[in-house]
Amino acid sequence: MCAQLWTGHQARAIDQLSIERYGVDGLSLMEEAGRAVFHKILLLRRPFQEIAILVGPGNNGGDALVAARLLVEAALSPLVYSVMDPSSQESPARKIQRQRYEALGLSLKTYRNAEDFAVWSPSLMVVDGLLGLGVKAPLRPGAIAYALEAAATQRPQCVLAIDLPSGLDPDRWDIDAILPATHTLSFGAFKPVHLFGHPGNCGELSVSQLAFHPAAIAESLNEGPQLRERDASLEKPWSKLASDAHKYSRGHVLIIGGSPGKVGALLLSARAALRAGAGWVSCAPLSLELAPPLHPAFTYEGWALERGLTAEKLIGFIRERRVKSLLIGPGTMQNPCSRDLLAALAAYAQQEKLFIVFDAGALRDWDTLTQGLCFDPKQTLLTPHPGEWKAIASQHQDLNSLSALDAAWAFCARKGVSLCYKSSRPLTLSSMDGKEQLRVNTTGDNRLAKAGSGDVLAGVALAFGAAGLAADAAAYLAQEIVANAAVRASERFGLHGLSPEDLSDEIGTCLDRY
Repeated sequence: MCAQLWTGHQARAIDQLSIERYGVDGLSLMEEAGRAVFHKILLLRRPFQEIAILVGPGNNGGDALVAARLLVEAALSPLVYSVMDPSSQESPARKIQRQRYEALGLSLKTYRNAEDFAVWSPSLMVVDGLLGLGVKAPLRPGAIAYALEAAATQRPQCVLAIDLPSGLDPDRWDIDAILPATHTLSFGAFKPVHLFGHPGNCGELSVSQLAFHPAAIAESLNEGPQLRERDASLEKPWSKLASDAHKYSRGHVLIIGGSPGKVGALLLSARAALRAGAGWVSCAPLSLELAPPLHPAFTYEGWALERGLTAEKLIGFIRERRVKSLLIGPGTMQNPCSRDLLAALAAYAQQEKLFIVFDAGALRDWDTLTQGLCFDPKQTLLTPHPGEWKAIASQHQDLNSLSALDAAWAFCARKGVSLCYKSSRPLTLSSMDGKEQLRVNTTGDNRLAKAGSGDVLAGVALAFGAAGLAADAAAYLAQEIVANAAVRASERFGLHGLSPEDLSDEIGTCLDRY
């Protein structure tokens, strides 16, 4: 499945264009959204569970009022609160839905202070229809913020957020919800905050498509970045490998790294590359701690120690041994690459097809060392975690908002690289042919929070580069393979007992699915 994500701007544009340009009735969309909320409430509600619905002044509140009306018509009796500052104006659509609700002979309770929620049962379900997409975080003080704080104090058993928990920004994920949701029903598609933010903010996620006009969707998504979750449209590793392939067909990969005390990282990457399908794995250690024999299938290269890591020796080896993919950095704290070496790699990659992965210490001061150089984004991958991202360039910030992603895309375009940002929600960014792309993998979890997992990931991506995949595809699919390998390995070693070697043992089996 390939799931498109919508930024907040895209979501608002799709709604607006559907109504204003393509003739979709706005109230009908609201009725459809409210009905989806109504059905979600029925699905989540336990027998005899009370329901409180918090209604904001905008169209999110209108959606909530539709759900409230349908609940009343279904012989349920929700507590419905209007939450808005005296100076606020209700939206025209919200006003119509309020009048339809009042036509049933009912009226909304006006939220005044926290005492209004003191009557709630501990088992109550709360429906958050206060803001949805209609806010830029952080939330300012006022009736809505106070109501959210009061509701959170009651510790409701179930909280259903309409589109997203009120107070969150769809395009930022660096803040927490005042009233975290146990369930969130999004409209049209997930937004970045749903997937990139802390899972405790939005809870269990679901989507209701709604009848947005297809042309409005296509037009809005053509503007701005392409965001995807679980992209199944990518070419699969080794799908074009001939039945009579040999080791050079699969690809000779070279791994350079392993500073004193950290030689294990080099071997983890090498083992992962072999399990991921590479035909020949060569290791060039940077420490005397690593000496033959390494592994029966690995080739040991001592030239990086004997003469240092020079451009002449590296390029000569790559050319002579027909290396398809190069990984530099696992197990290093300082950058082993000189400016001359990086310039030679960039020049060679312009003439020959060479897939390059820069990892760990090889990322330090990378921006400065590559000033004036440009690589091929389809053939060059950087694999930083948040700390290493900042080590690449001092001005780099955590990728915790769409604006921060914009800066990362600009970096990718300027340097000619793709980026694998290793975090609890790994992101793969690329900027090719003037189009910004992002893929997020949500299959991983904290069982991968072990030293060495990143070395395995780099080795798998290295092998996929040898298979002919573009850098962004190689990184994304490597993330998925490693996450699936962790699930399989935990069946033997438990959720918290995994080691990086265990991941490598499962990579081949997971790869067979592709």
